[in-house]
Amino acid sequence: MHPTIADVLARPEVRAGAPAVRAGRAALGTPVRWVHVSEVADPAGTLPPGVLVLSVGVPVADPTTVPARYVDALRAAGAVGLVVEIGRQLPSLPAGLVQAARAAGFPLVELRRTVRFAEIVAGVLGRVAHRDDDPGPPGVEAAFRSLALHRVPPGRVVDELARRIDAPVVCEDLAHRVLLTAGGPDLRDWAARSRLAGPAGPEGWATAPVGRPGARWGRLAVPSRPTPGTADRVRALLHAAADAVSLLDPSPEGLLRSARDALVADLAVAVPSDAGRLAVRARAAGLDTEVPLSVVALRPAGDDVPGRAVDPEQAVDAAVAVVAPGATVVSPAPGELVVLVPGDGGPLLAALPATVAAATAGPGPFAAVADLLRRARDDAAAHAATGGRGPVRVPALRGLVHRLGDDPALLGFAADVLGPVAALPAPARADARDTLWALVGAGGVVADVARRLGVGRPAAYARLRRLSGLLGLDLTDPEVRTALHLALLVDARAAR
Repeated sequence: MHPTIADVLARPEVRAGAPAVRAGRAALGTPVRWVHVSEVADPAGTLPPGVLVLSVGVPVADPTTVPARYVDALRAAGAVGLVVEIGRQLPSLPAGLVQAARAAGFPLVELRRTVRFAEIVAGVLGRVAHRDDDPGPPGVEAAFRSLALHRVPPGRVVDELARRIDAPVVCEDLAHRVLLTAGGPDLRDWAARSRLAGPAGPEGWATAPVGRPGARWGRLAVPSRPTPGTADRVRALLHAAADAVSLLDPSPEGLLRSARDALVADLAVAVPSDAGRLAVRARAAGLDTEVPLSVVALRPAGDDVPGRAVDPEQAVDAAVAVVAPGATVVSPAPGELVVLVPGDGGPLLAALPATVAAATAGPGPFAAVADLLRRARDDAAAHAATGGRGPVRVPALRGLVHRLGDDPALLGFAADVLGPVAALPAPARADARDTLWALVGAGGVVADVARRLGVGRPAAYARLRRLSGLLGLDLTDPEVRTALHLALLVDARAAR
């Protein structure tokens, strides 16, 4: 049996507070299934049923609180009694609160000395938790509410449920998009199967809603028929877990975003044989895998843009809403955003602000998304690392250098091309590199080279003649400039 209110008041950690029953003495035999500290005047949706509420009197001390309404709100929310500590926050219980509790037959207890609420909660819940081996609802409620009390992630609750029933578990939203899984469920054709699911459905699923009363946002499902003789236990555990998830009150949008983040993170390291499995996960998370997709990868720009400080994620969400409303924004790694765009990613890229370095790859079928993702992320990382910024397509050359990394042939090529420059004294070496960067950036137009260097045209010509002689190369040859650009990118990457 659960402890009663009288049992709780007899505990040493409560007796230390010199409790005095001010109302509802006839109801002290009511079982206490939970203990919770609450300081809100309207606790609707925040309390589990059968809870004894502990308070230092914040709602009672508020002059706008109507005592009768407060008592009614506690009862409606599932409270079986109220324990108020008298002290600095509340010197004494208002007469109106005592009268309202007496009129409702609602237990109201006054603690005349300061106590540690944490000790009361731990003591009572410790006694309730001893019933954890009981196969019925009271014991399992205590176990799962303990998880909620410790504010564990919702995924931990789902994992614990799968472990206890030795079966797969899925948490989905109202659109039948998969938010959390445990136990390796079969997600093939998930949305269609889930719409038909239930104890009487073709697969005999057990389900339980999640969300606060009047604001349900999804459900937990055990997508398999229970073995004979276990249906009642599975149902009890399932509903206890659903209550725990509801008490944690997660954002379903946040859970969906996390599920998609994890999917893209797995896509980033996928091999071709993973494509089918990941496509099933993608469809279960509400993504359309039948249309060609582009990948747009974004990172914060290498340098701040004066007067343009914008949160990258907010900027991306705003651009997606206008240009690509069917796109999916995810964050597979800290400081990075990826957008999966149906069709061409170019329009979204053009709509992004100058506070991000961005690259796109695609479109292509879902089976190619893993490769597109790697290409776009590498290009964006290379663009950001070299100080690039702005909503432009990153040249394939920079992305190629980033992907090849420390390839010996590439490093040898750069060393051969820039060897004479590397042998110069430090000041001359820096000037030579600046001039070469200006040359490749200007496409060989000397007037633009001069502008980039901040010198006159004759000085620019003189610098280019000296470099041409030093390198033994014709700097007016486009192929030579391409080779120089590649060598400079490799050199810059190696220097970081």
